[in-house]
Amino acid sequence: MQYNRAVNISELLQDSALAKVMQKGIWLNELNQQFKRLFPSQFEGLYGIANIDQTTLSIEVANSAVRQGLLFKQRELLKLVQRQLPQVTQLKIYVNPEFSAKR
Repeated sequence: MQYNRAVNISELLQDSALAKVMQKGIWLNELNQQFKRLFPSQFEGLYGIANIDQTTLSIEVANSAVRQGLLFKQRELLKLVQRQLPQVTQLKIYVNPEFSAKR
């Protein structure tokens, strides 16, 4: 019989892929809360931070009218975003028809 040392489950999960996905989800939720103060109030509840990669912040919106409104203010919004995330050089704004149903 082989001796196996006991492993703490929290240590095991800490480095797992699931933990990393959960951490990113929590971080994206925190970003959404921060950007609520930066983005125009007339669009509140109609957009959300969907993802961030090295240089692109992806924003999903409820419809094309909201997308056009954010595109119109894109340069201004990018400058505001760069105060918090200087590595972001572009905003990707796309329509997700299921967005309002998810929130």
